[in-house]
Amino acid sequence: MTKKSCVLIQANGNNERLGKFFSLPKHELYYNDQRIIDHIFNECEKIGVDIHICVREGSTIVFDSRKHKVIKCKPTKNRIDTLDQCFHFLKNYHYVTILDSDVLIKYEVLKHLSEDSMAIGPYKNDGKKYGFIKVDPLFNFISGNEKMSEESHIAIGAYSVNSKNFIKYLNTKKGRENESLLNYYNTKSPSLVFSDSHVCMGDINSYMESIWSS
Repeated sequence: MTKKSCVLIQANGNNERLGKFFSLPKHELYYNDQRIIDHIFNECEKIGVDIHICVREGSTIVFDSRKHKVIKCKPTKNRIDTLDQCFHFLKNYHYVTILDSDVLIKYEVLKHLSEDSMAIGPYKNDGKKYGFIKVDPLFNFISGNEKMSEESHIAIGAYSVNSKNFIKYLNTKKGRENESLLNYYNTKSPSLVFSDSHVCMGDINSYMESIWSS
């Protein structure tokens, strides 16, 4: 029996890093003549599961809300608080793949995410702050940390969680106090899916580099 799953795209940020350069939210910016969010939709649709997108209350909906399910969230200060709101609507799914709205990740990577797992890529030693992933010699997950200690790999913005386990985690003291999703994985042994073809566009430097090199 196929386990019911869905994708949740988080597009509810305050656009702090790109907002001073562009009036549009980052997921509405263009890459290769198409909006970033449309690139994400295209790859997700290949998986063949429900697609939910989280936006801020009061946001203008700029895509077909009949095709993709919209979750309107109150503004929060961190990802975990937003996910706590979203999972009230997602608890009937066996697992949920959570995607950032400023990274393009190929279907060939996304299709391998299930249960408790995440997509990772190589750290390019560029001095930027990431969610760092420590792996063993066989590339199994050891631990994750948010922008603290540099490791050989980084989280690239695609995470899958077992809904039942994750909701239980959100209701714990540790879950409420830790802002990073990586702390959830530190309580598990997540599978890792490697990507070397993703495109990150979360800040002005990476966005400009991406559009001029595409």
